Amino acid sequence: MNPLQISGFDIRDTKTDNKSVANKIFLRQEATKHLAGLRVLDLYAGNNVLWRNFEKEKYFGIEVQRGKGRNLNADTRRVIDSLDLSQYNVIDCDSYGIAFDIYKKILESESLQKGTVILYTAIVNAFTQIQKEGMKIFGLQNMLRKCPTLFNPKGIEFFYGMLGNYGKERVKYYEVRDDYLKHYGYFIA
Repeated sequence: MNPLQISGFDIRDTKTDNKSVANKIFLRQEATKHLAGLRVLDLYAGNNVLWRNFEKEKYFGIEVQRGKGRNLNADTRRVIDSLDLSQYNVIDCDSYGIAFDIYKKILESESLQKGTVILYTAIVNAFTQIQKEGMKIFGLQNMLRKCPTLFNPKGIEFFYGMLGNYGKERVKYYEVRDDYLKHYGYFIA
């Protein structure tokens, strides 16, 4: 498959908006409105602001920085393989940039349940290098060494290409354009 082919996607509700917490909360309301009870795995939980006002059966946050919120203080990359994703019907991956390695591990996890809502953040600009795992997925790691900034603006296209490779055909997102191009959205496993 061509790594930039995203023609199978049904991208709807696209709008340009500001980067407020209110918009992120609204996105989570939209993504989860069909779920009877929320069991949330928040991989980059910060101060737990985005899920604070939701009625939840279960909430488990992970945050690398100490003293932020009520979370497991750990690096998500080090603990993701040991998590039983079947306990959750929402996985929130609101990281900075595009965490290709985390999305790959989630989508390949045997414990991921069909119907799980996966919230994502994809942020790029001309100076933000695409994660090595993202380049590796498409066999471009040698190009990364030769011209590390060439693909930077294409990170979001690579992300949707990766989702397409995993059979994810529909995403909903909103877009923010400032010094960075940001997509905040979700898809269903």
